Amino acid sequence: MEKQQFTYDYPRPAVTTDCVVFGLDESTLKVLLIERGKEPFKGCWAFPGGFLNMDETAEQCAARELKEETGLDLHDMKQIGAFSDVNRDPRGRVITIAFYALTTVSAVQGSDDAAQAKWFALNNLPQLTFDHDHILREARMKLHEELSKGRITPERITSLGWNEIFVFGSNLEGAHGGGAARIAVEKFGAIWGQGVGLQGKSYGIPTMQGGVETIKPYVDEFIAFAKQHHELTFLVTRIGCGIAGFTTEEIAPLFAAAINEKHIHLPLDFWTKLI
Repeated sequence: MEKQQFTYDYPRPAVTTDCVVFGLDESTLKVLLIERGKEPFKGCWAFPGGFLNMDETAEQCAARELKEETGLDLHDMKQIGAFSDVNRDPRGRVITIAFYALTTVSAVQGSDDAAQAKWFALNNLPQLTFDHDHILREARMKLHEELSKGRITPERITSLGWNEIFVFGSNLEGAHGGGAARIAVEKFGAIWGQGVGLQGKSYGIPTMQGGVETIKPYVDEFIAFAKQHHELTFLVTRIGCGIAGFTTEEIAPLFAAAINEKHIHLPLDFWTKLI
């Protein structure tokens, strides 16, 4: 095909794409960054991305740049939007189209314009270059909306659908005397004396036996159970955040492995702390 010729008398901006790739691992949600190998901002951290070629779409550019700079091969990224602040790029007038995706954490390696590629926990990020902190905020909002839509546990649960399971914080002795545990035993079939697992239309996760590290194995066990039962919908309450005395910041990260499981619903404040 003959190469297209362009004639234009007016100044025109360049176009780039940037990729915000979130990664799931066992305990937290991470984001993929590259250390820039060239100026501007050589040695600083940014999202994978680069300039749009004349013969490709923005989607194709994003996938190409991501693979060239990190080795990660993704083709189902969603668009966040265009970012066009006049002074966002010191090289000149550059508009970027940003994309986001959710995947599992896997091995990456910096190449092409990237000195290195690395996964960072969202709560422990280095300073970002350009306007990438703004892009990250928008990406997190998009991901939050996408994942939590229809998956927020109601604050008050008085009845359950035929396939819904009430997930509550318990104790190892199964003494369901207060809070959500009492509701579970009065309404949803929890068994007095059983502290762990499925019981009637409820599921107990012990939270009273020690620190957060003692709760995690039971949360992991619950998520593994839920993954085997996609016919059920699990309504996770604010386990550990009542009588047990833990904070949302301590408990919510334990459910990171559940955020891509559409049949596990989480409290709104858990979603807020996870993403």
